[in-house]
Parts: sequence; C-alpha cells; structure tokens
Amino acid sequence: MKHARPTVLYAAAVRDAAGVDARPGAVLIQDGHVVAAGEPDSLPAELVEQAEVIDRPNDLLLPAMVNAHTHLDLTPVGPQPYDPAAGFVGWVKMVRSKESEAKKQWQTALPQAIEASQASGVQAAGDIGHPYEDGPIKRAARFLGSSYRELFGLGPPFDEQARLNIADASWPFAIQPHSPYSAGPDLYRLAATSGRPVSTHLAEHQEELDFVAKLSGPMFDYVRSLGRWDDAFAEHYGKGLTPVQWMRPHLEAAAPDGGWLVAHCNYVSDEDITILADTNTSVAYCPIASEYFEHENHRYRDMLEAGVNVCLGTDSIVGTDPDDPQPLGLLSAMRRLYERDQTNPATLLAMATRHGAKALRLKSSIATLQPGAPANFACIPIDSGSAIDPLEQALTGQAPIEAISLWHPPKQ
Repeated sequence: MKHARPTVLYAAAVRDAAGVDARPGAVLIQDGHVVAAGEPDSLPAELVEQAEVIDRPNDLLLPAMVNAHTHLDLTPVGPQPYDPAAGFVGWVKMVRSKESEAKKQWQTALPQAIEASQASGVQAAGDIGHPYEDGPIKRAARFLGSSYRELFGLGPPFDEQARLNIADASWPFAIQPHSPYSAGPDLYRLAATSGRPVSTHLAEHQEELDFVAKLSGPMFDYVRSLGRWDDAFAEHYGKGLTPVQWMRPHLEAAAPDGGWLVAHCNYVSDEDITILADTNTSVAYCPIASEYFEHENHRYRDMLEAGVNVCLGTDSIVGTDPDDPQPLGLLSAMRRLYERDQTNPATLLAMATRHGAKALRLKSSIATLQPGAPANFACIPIDSGSAIDPLEQALTGQAPIEAISLWHPPKQ
C-alpha cells in the first residue's frame, strides 16, 4: 500500500488526556492519522525528513473534542431567553412552538451545525434528534459519534411507534428514551436490553423530580394536558424515588453492554452517585445549560471522585450565550468550570475528550494524540514564552479555537 507523504505539525505545546505533554511539541501524521506525538526530537526522524510542515509556534495543540450531548436539530432556533416564572414547562412550550419552522430549515441547517461544531474543535458528538434521516449527511461531513433518536410514550398506545423502532434491527440509530416523564419504564427496559448505545435526560430539573417522586407538579399537569397520560401508568410513579433511583433497573440492565449515557444529572443524592458509579453510567454535564436554567452546585466533582465517567456537552444552542463565537464547542464550558470551580485543567481536558469518547462507545484512541488517532486537532493561542502552564493559559484566555483536520475516514 502506497502511503501519502507525512505531515509534521509543530506547536508551542501539545497535550492530550492520555499522557502526551510536551512544550514545545509536535505531532506526526500520515494517511490521516497520528503516528506519534510529543517532543519534536522524539518523532521518527526518517518520516519527519519526508514530511510537509505546519508550524503553529504560538498555539497549544489539543486533540479535537467530543460533545457528548447536543441537540443540533434546534440550532435554527438560536439562543433564546429563559423565563424563570414560566419554569421548564414554559421553556418546553416555547421550543415546541418553534420546532416546525426549524424542521423546514433542517436540510441546510444540519450541515451548517456540523460545520460550526467542527470549526469549534469538535470531532464527534452525541447528537439527539428527531426521526428523520441525518446519518448520510454526518458521514459526508466526516463527523463522528452517535445519532440518538428520541423516543416518547409512557405506555400503550402512546409508545407503539417507539417500540417498533427499537425492535427493527435495520433501524440505524442509537436510542434515547427522552426522559422518565415522557418515556415509560417499558421503553427504558427495551432500550436497555437492545444492545445499542442508549442515552436519556435524567434528573435535569425540579419538575422531573416532582413527576417521578410525587406524580404531581407542572410537568405532570403538562403531560396530562397533551392527552398522553393514562391513570394505568400511575403505578410506576409516585413512590418517592429520585429519577436515578427510578431508573436503576434499566441502568443495571445496560451496564454489561457499555452503560447508559445520561444527560445533566443536576439533582442527585449520594445514593444516586453510587448507583451511577456501580452501573457504568456516563454523565454528560452541560454547565452552560445548567446555569441557563438557574441550577447551581452541580456535583460533577463528587461523581468523578466516585468513579463516574463525567463528560461535557453543550445541550442545545437555545440555552447558550448569544455572544459566544463558538456555542457548539466545549471551550466555553471548560473555561466556565475553571473560572467558577478552579477545576484541574487536566480533568477538564479529559472530560472534553477521552471521557466523551468512552461515553459514546468510540475507539479509545479517539480524542487523543495516541498512534492511530484521527488527525483532528484544536489549536488555542497561548504565550509561548510564559512560565504559566499552556493549558491553564488556554482556559484563562478568550481566544476561540482554530480547528485543523487532516483526517479522512476509510473508504466504505
């Protein structure tokens, strides 16, 4: 097999969450994949001599990131204000009022959302969407990750189509029962035992807690107003359980296949964290979205300490800062956690890369600079002469990411 000419990418520093840490640093690429990374003198000399050179003397070079939880289908809606008086149910009504117009724009909006994600240094995503085909668009755009299809229905007959989708072996998507207040235990059971990647929204807001534990509150009233409630479902709720406790049997059922990816977990107890750790569950924390909904004191650090695989997501663009130049990227979330919580920079890098890849069941080399990794990179300007750690500089700066991709997927 004839190999393309290699490329060597020099930078002020190179870093990943799998052991590469060099200043200055370099990455050697051939055939769209990393061959080696580290100090420039450590790279194979015979390949470096043949290589084309890309020089980034004032940048920190990182592997491109993994957005573990996003709703690209809502990108046409754009950032919207949140009304605390209307609560989460009011927000849902607002978004639903805009969905039909967003769907009309989808054929052009999806490629644009993917391009914006990639330009923000994201190479893979756990994208939550509706059941219209977007897989070919994503493959054409060389975008990695999983397309989760949201499934709804608290029981027959409301979940009939969802059941058929799960049972259809040719159905090409990963599975996302939407949430315990919109998808019943039968859908969760079928999803957990399907062998597919599975995800859900869990413990996101107080309305969800009231629905599950008490069968009351604004979300319960809203579901009934939609005509999607039958009193026969009541036996599955109102037992005083938290959403994580309610879902425990389904978390346990999927654990041997790789576990669930659950989004948010804004409201969790000590017992909940133990359950998440014991069931191999990954948590996609979306800090910008959590703050948008006025949630405080997320326990992601307690989860990490307990062994939970916590990764980062953006949620939808609806809850982002209108002035953020890269709302579909993860750098803003990393910077927010570093500023607010002084979270270890290495931990934040792992959450944005390796942890997300694990949550999406991607190859272990994805989002690293290890041999065989896709040649997708995020470059962030730093002061190459400063004594401050390059990653810390990137997290305290304001410059956006510049993406570099030399990767090309294998031919099908």
